[in-house]
Order: sequence, then structure tokens, then C-alpha cells
Amino acid sequence: MDGFNESLVEVGTIAATATSSVWIFFGNFLGLIILTLILFFIGMRRGSSGLISLNLALYIAYAVYAVFPYRDAVIGIGATPLIQAIISLGIFIIATVPPFVMIERVTSQSFGSLSIIQNLFLSFGAAVFLMALGYHVFDISNIYTFSEPLNQLFVPEGYFFYWFIAPLIGLFFFAR
Repeated sequence: MDGFNESLVEVGTIAATATSSVWIFFGNFLGLIILTLILFFIGMRRGSSGLISLNLALYIAYAVYAVFPYRDAVIGIGATPLIQAIISLGIFIIATVPPFVMIERVTSQSFGSLSIIQNLFLSFGAAVFLMALGYHVFDISNIYTFSEPLNQLFVPEGYFFYWFIAPLIGLFFFAR
């Protein structure tokens, strides 16, 4: 009976360690998980054309944001990094809405429904794209300290390209 109790203690220790590891993982990637879930629920509510349109509109918005001639002057109005980041995000959101509406009108009849897994992958692709933009374009890391694992994934300049094309790869495979 003593060996049985030792086995139970060992199983309990393994379970506690595994639970702790899962909580640490979720804690480290909480921002990405929340953003993915928000996009997932938007995709489930708007349908497949809404999520596909959003992914495409993010690229158009980034292009408009990058070439907007008054961007630096408008962002410079903000006195603190927080205000500047909010203004940057506002410009990006304003640049996202018209392309989203136009693309959704075109794609609303073109695509069938996506499965939950496809919706989740497209939501994740959009989320990593937005996180990469947050790190490299909007300088969100200046106003909020992200966890070290997230920093390791998004801070290196060389990774920006991969996060940039992630939604396109998702669209290629899932939006047929």
C-alpha cells in the first residue's frame, strides 16, 4: 500500500507541474491568445467572408498607413509614447475600415463557410500580423512590457517578414 501512495504523490506532482507549465504558457502568450480569440469570435459572427476580408483589409491598411503623407505630423501631436501609439492605432484602424467594407461586399457571395479550425488559423494569422505591426510599426512595446517569450517571437526584425506573410499563407490554404 505504501508504494501505491508514493505513486499517487508522484502522479500529483506531475499533474501540478504540468498545470503550472500550462498556466505559465498561457500567461506568456496571453496577449496573443486574447487577440486571436477576439478575431475568432468576429470571424464566427461575420462569417468566412468577414474574416477573409479582414485579413486582406489589414494589408491594404498597412500600405495606406505606410504611405500616408501626414502620418509623422499627426503622430507627432501626441506628447507621450502612449498618446502616439493610440494615434498610430487610430490611423491604422481608420485605414482598415473602408477596405474591409469594400472587400466584404465583394467576398460575401464568393466563399462558403469556414470550419472552426480554419477560422481559428485565419484568426491566429491576423493576430500575429497585428502583433508584429504593434512591435515594429506602432511601437507598442514602448508603452507596455510584453513577456519575454513574446518578445523573442516578435522583436527580431528578421521575423517581421514571416509574421507579415503568415495571414497570406493561411488565406492560400483555407480560403478556397
